[in-house]
Amino acid sequence: MSGAATRWYLVVLMAGLLLQGLGSLLFRVEPALERSSPYVLRGALGIDTAHSWIHIIWGAAGLTVLLVYRSPRAAVTLALVFGVFYTAFGVLGVVIHHPLGLELDGFENAFHLTAGPLTLVIGLLGLRRLGRATTDATSHIRA
Repeated sequence: MSGAATRWYLVVLMAGLLLQGLGSLLFRVEPALERSSPYVLRGALGIDTAHSWIHIIWGAAGLTVLLVYRSPRAAVTLALVFGVFYTAFGVLGVVIHHPLGLELDGFENAFHLTAGPLTLVIGLLGLRRLGRATTDATSHIRA
């Protein structure tokens, strides 16, 4: 995956987390909105308040990192950190019922165990690509 594709993947992921977290929080603040929404929307936005904040913080922080730090290394670092966190979050949700009071059930665990490892793999591929770029850039020194 190219550096540009990694960055776009992360932008979409972080924006999605931010929007999902804000929508879920809005449902908690205005319960009538949730009751009048289609079932699919209620399912997508139906997470607890603390979990909503985790998505909001990750989304906002991730987008900030991508906007402020434009280097491929920053995107790879974000992918690695996010991948480790969300993979661990998914495993925790499977091993412990509602860890830390978070309502992590089947759908949430499936998301975390998909997004986490996928983003971790993308980060590892990016790290490998960065290593090759460094090696290529310094190969003339050894010649």
